[in-house]
Amino acid sequence: MDELIKKENGKYKKYEELLLKRDQLNKEAGAIHTLYIKEFGELLLEDFELKIECIKKKKQISYCQAAINRGEAINVQEMNSAIEQSMALYNLQLKEMIANKDAADKSKTGPSYKVERAKRIYRRLAKIVHPDINPLTNDNEELRDLWDRIVIAYNCNDDEELDNLEILVRKILKENGDAVGNVEIEDIDERIKKLEYEINEIITTEPYTYMEILFTEDKVNEKKESLKKEIEEYKKYSSELSEMLQKILSEGGATLTWISF
Repeated sequence: MDELIKKENGKYKKYEELLLKRDQLNKEAGAIHTLYIKEFGELLLEDFELKIECIKKKKQISYCQAAINRGEAINVQEMNSAIEQSMALYNLQLKEMIANKDAADKSKTGPSYKVERAKRIYRRLAKIVHPDINPLTNDNEELRDLWDRIVIAYNCNDDEELDNLEILVRKILKENGDAVGNVEIEDIDERIKKLEYEINEIITTEPYTYMEILFTEDKVNEKKESLKKEIEEYKKYSSELSEMLQKILSEGGATLTWISF
């Protein structure tokens, strides 16, 4: 299929290439994040569990101290109920971390030839059906669904699925008279600036910057040692908070058995 827009100033070509570069970088960032979780996930998870354990104990201490200052008896059941609500966001983050770790542990890297083939097919499809290029993709429900499947297949390096999707995409475009060929992008300069900004954001922020750690053995070991040190510090702090909490509860006429995560 012919290119959508051929302008003498080459702006469309630049726009197209930036779109493809951004999508490729987003995919690489996802792969880097998976490698990062594979490498450090267990330590990161333990570190975060201890962190929210300490946060919860600090909230309990504050709750108990406030009750004592008011001359009220400490109701452990009410305290725990109130604090659980305030811990909802932390617990949600913990669940997400566990889910990410499970997904990373199960992930597999495909053979290099499949990765490259998936990239080539994706580039072909993106040039004719990317929502930022072809308005028909947003207007046509069937085409929009195919695009979502294309993105998933691309991120999974599933070249066989991309093959099948390309057939379906071209069929729909043909049925619509290759409407993509009539596209004009009036705000192309603004779109180019936006893409350049997005690309810079990807390559200068996490998880893309994790590459600086992941591909250097010394930095991997340094990161692991740093996490282990932080874990030991949290364990010590958690123990100190437990002692403080038990003392306050005892003074307030209540007892609590702390259950760790």
